[in-house]
Amino acid sequence: MRRFLIFTLALVFATGAGAFAQTVPPGTPPAPGRPTANLVLDAMMASARAASVNPTAAQSASLNAAAAIQRYNMGDFNGARSAAIQALIEANRLPQTPIPVLQSTIPQTSALHTQPFLIPGGGVAAIDANAFVAQARGAVAACAQRNSPNAAAATQHLNAAIADEKAGRYQGVSVEARAAVDLCAAAQQQLNQQR
Repeated sequence: MRRFLIFTLALVFATGAGAFAQTVPPGTPPAPGRPTANLVLDAMMASARAASVNPTAAQSASLNAAAAIQRYNMGDFNGARSAAIQALIEANRLPQTPIPVLQSTIPQTSALHTQPFLIPGGGVAAIDANAFVAQARGAVAACAQRNSPNAAAATQHLNAAIADEKAGRYQGVSVEARAAVDLCAAAQQQLNQQR
């Protein structure tokens, strides 16, 4: 039993040391005391701490810390600071957590069995016919106000459109209403040319 416990502890320490060794960047770390050296050392420590929280971030931070050490040893202090700052950013990156999918508590079948909304006036065709008649009324009123010679013919077409609307012949409504509007438009063009 003691051998098993010792073997288990040795295995735990070996795997922990292996994980720590993977996060410690290679190279000779700088001696502390200068601001850039301290920043590089902070980046090394942060990448080592990140190994227990976020291994993916620790790996990226370790690469940036290794680049910071290498640049510091070469004398590129600006590059070392930049790489150390990037290592700190990577080491402090939060691990990605999956967003839970919320399940609806509203029964989904209720929306499938609803009746379509009722349209007042009988339907889309009736609404369109009503709009055509309203447009023709406006055009005929403008013709009559301007004493257009086509006002009488446009009025006949308007009356035919109103009769078709009442009878439910919606195709005829659009034809008659357009004829009334066209007659009044032609009269308006003639009046504009005379002025």
